[in-house]
Amino acid sequence: MPEKTLSGVEMTNSGLRKKGDWEEMAEFAEQVEQAVESNVGQKSLEKLSSWRPRKKEAEGDVERKTVENAVLEEKKLEKESNGVRKDFKDASRNAAKAGKKAAEKQNPEEEISEASRDLTRPLYSKLAKFLRRFEDIVYSSIILKFNPYYLDTEDFSVDMKSKGNGTYEMDIRVPGERTREKLKAKFEDN
Repeated sequence: MPEKTLSGVEMTNSGLRKKGDWEEMAEFAEQVEQAVESNVGQKSLEKLSSWRPRKKEAEGDVERKTVENAVLEEKKLEKESNGVRKDFKDASRNAAKAGKKAAEKQNPEEEISEASRDLTRPLYSKLAKFLRRFEDIVYSSIILKFNPYYLDTEDFSVDMKSKGNGTYEMDIRVPGERTREKLKAKFEDN
């Protein structure tokens, strides 16, 4: 249950809520970004800046950005892959080096470790790409048809849903009490 409303922004137990048209949602999201910029982590701020609705965007743009944020991120191991053929060739070379070292009674641990990484890189890369495509389909075709657009970060979560007739509702939930109170204070001053 909302505690109070100030200039169209409701103060809730967990943060803020705003109802309005697309332009009002864009303005509210921009104001929230400015209000939290010195109180949250850089990564959370960058995600909000990238995700938030803008006046010249359409609802489909926020849907696309929601899917992009929800889908599995590319991992370091995946980025390091040189392709299946090259990685397997490197693994074979490192396995051969390990065999030579073992025959010479030296410790082949480093070469075995490298060969193992060379083998797992392309397998992980292919699996991660498949999962990313699958998640993209599930989010865009199923989940977002029945749920609001959302953004989750370490410092806050935001969701925005269409209420019909060109009206929207955006909720900002901030788990950290100190950050939440600072955010509310910025809107109380307005």
